[in-house]
Amino acid sequence: MQKYLPLLILTIFLSSCGINKKHLKQNLSTSYQLSPGMSKAEVEKIMGQPAKSDFSKNVEEWHYCKTGMGSDEFIALFFYEGNLIEKLNYTVTLADARGATGSCEKFIKMGNYREPSQVLEIRMR
Repeated sequence: MQKYLPLLILTIFLSSCGINKKHLKQNLSTSYQLSPGMSKAEVEKIMGQPAKSDFSKNVEEWHYCKTGMGSDEFIALFFYEGNLIEKLNYTVTLADARGATGSCEKFIKMGNYREPSQVLEIRMR
C-alpha cells in the first residue's frame, strides 16, 4: 500500500485542481475554416463543443478556450437565427486574471474581450 501512496496523493491533487481536459485542449487553430452564415451544427463539427455558451437578446455566444502558462486564448463565436455572424479572438493574461490563468470558465469575457459592433447592433434592436 505504501508504494501506491504517492500515486494516490498525485491523483487527489490533480482532481482537486478542477482541471477539465476537454476545455484545456480545445483546438482553436481550426477556426480558420469557419465562415459567416455557417449553421451551429457545421461550426460544432469543426470546433467541437464550446467551453461555454450564452444567449442574450437573440444572439447566442459560444466560447472556446486554450489555456497556457502566461495567458489563455479564447475564441467567441456569435450566432443570430442559428447562423454564425461573427468571430472574436481574445486573450486573458496573468494581469487580467489577477495573477492566475488556466481556467476557461473563470475568465470568459475578460482580458481584451469586446463585443463586436454587429452583435451590439442586433442586441440593441
